Amino acid sequence: MMLEYIWIKKRLSLKLFSLGKIVLWLNRQQFSESVVLAVLAILIGLTSGIGVWLFKQLYNVIFQYAFEGIDTPLGFLHHKKIILQVINDLVHWAEFDRMGSILGLIGNWMIYLVPVIGGLVVGLISHFFIGKERYQGIAGIMESVALGNGRLPYRKIPVKTVASALSIGSGASVGPADPSLQIGAYLGSMFGQLLRLSDEQIRALVASGVAGGIAAAFNAPITGIFFALEIIIGDLRVNAFGIVALAAVAASVFTQAVLVHPAFLASLPYTFNSVWELPLYFGLGVLSGGLHCVLYSPASFHAGYL
Repeated sequence: MMLEYIWIKKRLSLKLFSLGKIVLWLNRQQFSESVVLAVLAILIGLTSGIGVWLFKQLYNVIFQYAFEGIDTPLGFLHHKKIILQVINDLVHWAEFDRMGSILGLIGNWMIYLVPVIGGLVVGLISHFFIGKERYQGIAGIMESVALGNGRLPYRKIPVKTVASALSIGSGASVGPADPSLQIGAYLGSMFGQLLRLSDEQIRALVASGVAGGIAAAFNAPITGIFFALEIIIGDLRVNAFGIVALAAVAASVFTQAVLVHPAFLASLPYTFNSVWELPLYFGLGVLSGGLHCVLYSPASFHAGYL
């Protein structure tokens, strides 16, 4: 009888804090749109930073399994000796401690089988768990914002993250930029859809997630802000600048807080020696802007230069 009472109490508590109850409570509070979006932007920035950090740790683990073993602990998890010991025991039990070394016993050329095995696993994951997608990569995110109001199938992002980590960790010629952007964009779309926000607000949250993903992946919050506004939304004059900036800063702050190794894009030391350097920078900016207009003009695309 006591167990049944506890079970009923847990069910009632879950119903009390269900998503629909939370949405109704938020609607009753009559918060202003700017406040809600600002809080969501910070939350999306933090979750994007966490997601990208976990993604990096995952493909580092896979790389260690495939090529190096698991000799190097990950970040601040080196204090968790029990967890690492369990992982080591499982790896030794499966005889998968150093797949590269095992293949190397046959011949050093066998190391090329590692990307093949990784590609096979990723192909199986894509076929059975991801399936056919309408929105793929950065171009798909842009299309979803322009044509689909930013409504992305966010339930697939965990599986897609694992598949991307397997690709990078097994040596495929891909990088972390596209998956990092997708993690942020899908998280932004998820919050917008779950909270039943308007189409314009969801598009802004997707752009915020993209900015957070870039800021977390490359330590470049300013780049993330302008990429999200200019490429994803397509307009630098929109009112979404504030929430996009909040998401990028939040993701960057989290990344800097948990960063163990030097940043991917660290600030270089620079000394300003003379005021006569300023005209050179001005000329460089004018030259770069002119080249951009020439190379990326519609005439260049039609002429087949790009």
